[in-house]
Amino acid sequence: MITLRRDQRRSSENIVPMINVAFLLLVFFLMTAVIMPPEPADIALPAANGDVEGLAEVRLTLDANGQLWRDGRENANLSGLQGVSVSLSADRNLSTADLARVLVRLQERGVERVNLVVANDGS
Repeated sequence: MITLRRDQRRSSENIVPMINVAFLLLVFFLMTAVIMPPEPADIALPAANGDVEGLAEVRLTLDANGQLWRDGRENANLSGLQGVSVSLSADRNLSTADLARVLVRLQERGVERVNLVVANDGS
């Protein structure tokens, strides 16, 4: 049998505790992070497939009753939107007339681009 003297053994650090800490930090940040705030109203998004183009600067939500929300606040104030890109989440049960009315209001206030948020149907 070959025996190694103490100075010939490999001197390596045990990295298991460091891996444990890194894993716990990863789990902590994943559990506490808010990637996107929840919608202020309960809406059912229309389904679509395709690529997403860019992110909007302002989030608007339009529920089935035609109530408009801005960044989670009811009765949205549409001032200060000139030249801003808007993300609009509209309920699929919303009437076309109500959607058109909101789009006209946004156009009157100088909104250059409206991104309609839809649910990906997976196809």
